[in-house]
Amino acid sequence: MHRNITKGMWILLCCILTTLLAGCLPADEKATENHQDPDLVLNQYFDALSKQDYDTMVKLYGGDYESLIGNNPSVAKDDYKKLFENYCTINGGNIVKIDTIIEKTKISDEEYIYKLSFKYLDDTSFENRKQIEYTVKKIDDSFKVMELPPYIP
Repeated sequence: MHRNITKGMWILLCCILTTLLAGCLPADEKATENHQDPDLVLNQYFDALSKQDYDTMVKLYGGDYESLIGNNPSVAKDDYKKLFENYCTINGGNIVKIDTIIEKTKISDEEYIYKLSFKYLDDTSFENRKQIEYTVKKIDDSFKVMELPPYIP
């Protein structure tokens, strides 16, 4: 009987360890898996913004860079990470997080429009809870956020 309890505990321990290790996928693999869900992509984009993780933002962004390039002539046109960083730290882009997803509209299986309100990282309201629309669109089999972070000149 003592042996059966030990085997049972060993099996339980192995199950727990397997479950814990499954949660240890590298962040890039998790992000890749989730590029099929527009809600997750939107949340990952703004989570990356709040952490100033510009590499991840570049991966999740599907819009154009023309305004960023125009406002940062000293930055290489293909240095998307630096363009995002400058936008958020110099050019008037705001580092915020989602406060509320007010509305989600499905345009098609490949495009969604979200109406969002934001808050600053210190949890104060951004622009008196101003509502801003964001589009999440499927591009090359992955959803991407089409707009830059909120801008205040």
